[in-house]
Amino acid sequence: MKREGSIRKSPRFICDFMLGRLAKWMRLLGLDTMYYRNTNGKTIIHHSRKEGRRILTRSKILADKYNDVILIESEHIMDQLKQIANLVDIESPFSRCPVCNTETKDVKKETIKEDVPPYVFEIHNDFKRCPECGRVFWRGTHYKEIEKVINEIKS
Repeated sequence: MKREGSIRKSPRFICDFMLGRLAKWMRLLGLDTMYYRNTNGKTIIHHSRKEGRRILTRSKILADKYNDVILIESEHIMDQLKQIANLVDIESPFSRCPVCNTETKDVKKETIKEDVPPYVFEIHNDFKRCPECGRVFWRGTHYKEIEKVINEIKS
């Protein structure tokens, strides 16, 4: 079985249908990660070549058959994230929408007043919006937990 090399800077990924949770976490880490629910290996290979992305999969068959496919060895999300952290530099966490993968943009507080709960608007000052899906993000209670995970996988 081939082993992946380090791909430290500006990597682009596709997670296959087995790795939806990993895709979401990778986006939280700031990594450009698409997620394909399609189970057809040829389709994901086509997209990876067309878009210049490395495929992440749990399928040993797919990993052995094609170049630029990284076998994710564990079923456990923390182990998967540690494997990714060993391959890439995590430089800009919280910079992508965890739902659609688009880079989020800083927005002025006044522009999101109608889009967040009143309490959130009152106690927070820094907000980001996804220009694609419109979701608004802030450093709420979940932020500290995600930050702990990031620190753990980076160490």
